[in-house]
Amino acid sequence: MPASSAPPRPVESFEDLQTAELSGLLESIDEGLPAGLMGETQERLAVGPEEMASLLGISVRTLKRRRESGTLTPIESERLYRIARLFRRATSVFESEEEARSWLKRPQMRLGGEVPLEIARLEPGAREAERLLGRIEYGIPA
Repeated sequence: MPASSAPPRPVESFEDLQTAELSGLLESIDEGLPAGLMGETQERLAVGPEEMASLLGISVRTLKRRRESGTLTPIESERLYRIARLFRRATSVFESEEEARSWLKRPQMRLGGEVPLEIARLEPGAREAERLLGRIEYGIPA
């Protein structure tokens, strides 16, 4: 008997980003993540609207419009996912959201003095920050 495949669950919260199956995640990003997820991420990172807009590559005015419309564009959704993914990884390594926030907002010598959250605006920067977190987690020197 063939297995029934239920439709993927949409991503609606920060926790959903962690538990979503790939198909559901891809579909949710493609359709645009809910703007409330942007607010939740902003709150967890303890950043202001200007910094959140910068992380998403949009203006503060556009950030406000997205909140009003309730949905991010696919590109903004992918950027939000990248930032949330890095924050989750840092929280896992440091075992505390507070420690993760602190690390993400400080210049890191092993990233050439760059601030992880700032370089994570682009995928190569996020990947490099994630690699450094892996090295920290496993105690590998730079």
